[in-house]
This record gives sequence, C-alpha cells and structure tokens, in this order.
Amino acid sequence: MTQCKTIGCSSTALPEDDYCVGCLTGAPKTRTLSTPSKDTSSGGDNDYWLAEIRHPKRLDPYTAECEDLIETLGMSFQEGEAFKAIWRKCKARMGDGKPGDSALRNAEKVHHFGGRMVAMERQKLECTS
Repeated sequence: MTQCKTIGCSSTALPEDDYCVGCLTGAPKTRTLSTPSKDTSSGGDNDYWLAEIRHPKRLDPYTAECEDLIETLGMSFQEGEAFKAIWRKCKARMGDGKPGDSALRNAEKVHHFGGRMVAMERQKLECTS
C-alpha cells in the first residue's frame, strides 16, 4: 500500500494508480497540514496556498502550491508578492481565503508591486541607453 501522491492527502493510493479515489474524483479528503484556525493567520503554511488541479491540460490531477510555482518560475520578490496577492484574492472568491484579508487589500498589493516592477524595468532601460 502506498500513500496518495497528492500534496497533503493522507489517503492510501489505489493499487493501479498513484492517487486515492478521492483525489481522482475530486471528492474532499483529509489534509495532513497543520492549519491554524480559520479566524487567525500564522504567516506559515496554510491550505489557502494550495490549489487542486482536477482537470489539467496534460498531466494527471495534482495539487499546486503557490510557493513552488514562485520558485520554479524564478519570480523576483515583486513578482512573487503580486502573484501571492492575486492568489489570495482568487482563493477568497472561492471561499478559501486568508482570514481577515480583503479583495481591496490584495488589489492594492498588486498595484503597488506592479508599480515597482514597472519602475525597475524602466531603470534597466535607462541603464542600457
């Protein structure tokens, strides 16, 4: 018996597959992450940083983690912060947001870090001319 390969799933995988029945069908499953109460935010690992990809274009179903995508794509600090703000805004819209957060706050963060990216790109152009 092997454990399901979906990040955070503690179920046993089917003998002929890498995933459990719940992950294959999209049914809710048990998470092994220690998640703080929905009323607080620890600043650490939380389920709102996970996104289940149930019907991917090319791969088997999997769970993506925000931080992994930021690192894999080599995002700058500003890009990562803007991406995280968009992620939090979308997760909140899905009913799984960061406690105490707001859509406006995340939109403001995207605006701020987007502005920093523009300034940095302009600075690069000025240095090369």
